Amino acid sequence: MLGLLLFSTVLDYGVTLGMARWPDRRKALLALSLAGNLGMLGTFKYLGFFVQSVGDALTALGFVVHWPTLSIALPVGISFYTFQTLSYTLDVYRGKLTPRRSLLDVALFVSFFPQLVAGPVERARDLLPQLERPREAAPSQLASGLSLALWGAVKKIVVADQVALYVDRCFVLNDPPPSVLFMASAAFAVQILADFSGYTDIARGTARMLGVNLTHNFNRPYLAESPSDFWRRWHISFSSWIHEYVYLPLCGRPGEGAARPSAARRTFATFGALLISGLWHGAAWKFVLWGAYHAALLTLWRGLGHVSPFSPPRLLRVALMLTCTVFGWLLFRMQDADTLRHVVQTAPWQGWSRAWPTVYALVGVIVAGGGVLAIGGAVEARLSTISRSPWRPTVELGWWALASSLIFLMARSTQSDFLYFRF
Repeated sequence: MLGLLLFSTVLDYGVTLGMARWPDRRKALLALSLAGNLGMLGTFKYLGFFVQSVGDALTALGFVVHWPTLSIALPVGISFYTFQTLSYTLDVYRGKLTPRRSLLDVALFVSFFPQLVAGPVERARDLLPQLERPREAAPSQLASGLSLALWGAVKKIVVADQVALYVDRCFVLNDPPPSVLFMASAAFAVQILADFSGYTDIARGTARMLGVNLTHNFNRPYLAESPSDFWRRWHISFSSWIHEYVYLPLCGRPGEGAARPSAARRTFATFGALLISGLWHGAAWKFVLWGAYHAALLTLWRGLGHVSPFSPPRLLRVALMLTCTVFGWLLFRMQDADTLRHVVQTAPWQGWSRAWPTVYALVGVIVAGGGVLAIGGAVEARLSTISRSPWRPTVELGWWALASSLIFLMARSTQSDFLYFRF
């Protein structure tokens, strides 16, 4: 599938040069880039889903449909590099970036291997200048990058893969009690954070060893106090991409409409941006539902903030937002619509007599996995404050030995891909 990566690179390289040469044709050239990139993404990621959905709808209306099932391979990283190369074209179109003459520099920006398959989604204005200037291999960068990459591997192998053993079993049970599903979703919250932020740390650490600084992608998202705060902390590079290139245009940018959009316009932009965000995660209705849920949550929270003068204590806001986030992960993780129907239609206490051993086991998994993440995050923050300390080499060597031992002890014999490789 490398031909698709090459097509996207050459297309946007040519489009941006064309914008510089024919400024009066910028809109037509931008439309060409959007059609090429989004058409490619839509064909390989969503065509089969669209055909299947139309067939299901016609069948529900009483029509007899015998369409062939499309089985199109999903190219590795296509969701990430499509958005990344589009940011280059859009920034050139808006005058925020000058088009590059070197095809090699543009190609390196699009295909930079540490973050190619699962992000962070880098902006051209941030990454391209780093790739263009000379770099030197600094021992401090090599050590710091190795420490960060090892921490990412610990998150994946020691936390995410172990938690997955329990989560996966819960979501294939026949008619599990709602309490089990909710606690499994809470465990999945630990799993997906460790899994995805683990990959990001490996990517950032590898890039740092090469003299390149990638975007910090997570900032303690489960301490968010509101839905908007959560999206400022979770998958930051993607959330900010959606905010800049989807939400703001749907809102109407200053100079193209009202400086402050109406509540209805903001609601429309919120739902549009988060439905696209949900669908970006996968060609399935559960991801669309997940995006709609978070859009409704944002809108409701925003509305309550305008009408209610009461502001609960921070701890209560964090607990409420965490509960809402965990329910969102249930939508994200569920196998099919029957799972959600079962949760909604079943009383929370039903089946508790047979559920409590599993619930207590999941609580232990959550505490253990969350504890490793919390302690490791604190150690990582502490290491960054002793950059010039004479003890730093000793501390780093000790951390490398501990991390390597944990990885070898906890590694599973079966392959366990990163969750975001599917997207």
